[in-house]
Amino acid sequence: MEELKNHGHQHPLLMLNEEQLIGNGNGVVDCSRCGEKVSAPCFSCVECCGFYLHKTCAEAPLELNHPFHRHHPLLLLQNPPYTSGTRFLRRMMMEKPH
Repeated sequence: MEELKNHGHQHPLLMLNEEQLIGNGNGVVDCSRCGEKVSAPCFSCVECCGFYLHKTCAEAPLELNHPFHRHHPLLLLQNPPYTSGTRFLRRMMMEKPH
């Protein structure tokens, strides 16, 4: 059984197949990184704290260099750094133009 450690989460993660995911008893769960519904193969926290990752999200680099940001790398953050601004943007996007 494959295990990941320190991949944006404080506990180790175990890879689950479809049978293990269904047997986990949580029903449909969302990926803690991208927010989409999780399907197997995926990773789940060994401490059963509700942290799940798609296999592709778990394998995504935590840092990358992009041609539009040549002077610094882009970092994958677990949580948005600006919560107040994102709420404002979401509210603005949900409002319909008059």
